[in-house]
Amino acid sequence: MIKNNNKGFTLIELLVVVLIIGILAAMAMPAYFKAVERSRVAEAETLIGAVVNAQQRYKMKTGRYTTAWSALDVAPANADDTATYHTKGAGGNGFAITLVGNATNTGNKSGVRAVREGSGQYKYTIYRKYDSPGRAMCKPAAGASEDDDKALCADFGGQDTYTDYTNTTKNPEYYADDITDGASEGEGE
Repeated sequence: MIKNNNKGFTLIELLVVVLIIGILAAMAMPAYFKAVERSRVAEAETLIGAVVNAQQRYKMKTGRYTTAWSALDVAPANADDTATYHTKGAGGNGFAITLVGNATNTGNKSGVRAVREGSGQYKYTIYRKYDSPGRAMCKPAAGASEDDDKALCADFGGQDTYTDYTNTTKNPEYYADDITDGASEGEGE
């Protein structure tokens, strides 16, 4: 007499397990990507803070700001005399950090701007004026994932919903379009 002693899983049981794993992964991936992006935002904010402090030291020495990375005491090793530094190489999955303007007069628009590069889900700009105390600000880019960008910028600002600071009546001291390429008194260093 032959005993049919099959041990193992049926095809239906395996398909159910794969389906459950797929559902769990689909729910976890957006949260994972957002956590990774928040760490990139923190990296950019740290770099912006270091640049602002370096610009203040440079201003104490020379009386104005610089638009050349190589003039700063916190310049990355591969930075050059240009105003823009790419954290992951040009077009990489990082930031294009630009030193904008060298004006030091009252109400100047000199500052630092970090624009998110790459082909990822998020597109936004983090910016800060050299003369403004406080945190950097975040502005989502217009595009397909604008809602994701707004949620990320709201999270960056410690808010539940995104507030657009491009309106000067909401925040006359500091608004997104205030840091412009036309902020300098002269060209470069």
